[in-house]
Amino acid sequence: MANKVVSNTGPLIHLSEIELFEALEVFDNIYIPEEVQNELIKSKIKEIRKIKLIKLKAQFKDVAEILINKFNLDLGESQAIALALQEKADYFLTDDLDARTVANVHGVEAHGTVGIILRAFREKIISKEKAIEKLNGLYAISSLFITKDLIDHIVKSINEFE
Repeated sequence: MANKVVSNTGPLIHLSEIELFEALEVFDNIYIPEEVQNELIKSKIKEIRKIKLIKLKAQFKDVAEILINKFNLDLGESQAIALALQEKADYFLTDDLDARTVANVHGVEAHGTVGIILRAFREKIISKEKAIEKLNGLYAISSLFITKDLIDHIVKSINEFE
């Protein structure tokens, strides 16, 4: 399990939409900044046991502002990346390509909802059947923009996994 994980709102919303919060069991705790908490509340996502709010220190609030201005990220994404830097997180969870790129530029490894589902499958938290069902749900019912071709490719990889 990763020691420190910071999440943006996206993966938490998408896991909620496909009813797969159990995939978060691959992490000890998931840290979020205030804006991500606000976005979760607006999205009517109930409290998730593994999630812990951490306030940004003053210098990292400045980092978040710089990320907004320099990379045109939204407040939740920029605060989450700043929190990942502040906490020296092992992983940053996001489905936003720009946020992923900015995180990687700053040395923070980023993973999205698909990666969380695949890891939960590899670590036997969810079955192969459930992983495939939920991946198809990402395409069919979630708000995540993902192509059917990509889902089909991922499902093929799961079926080939030993």
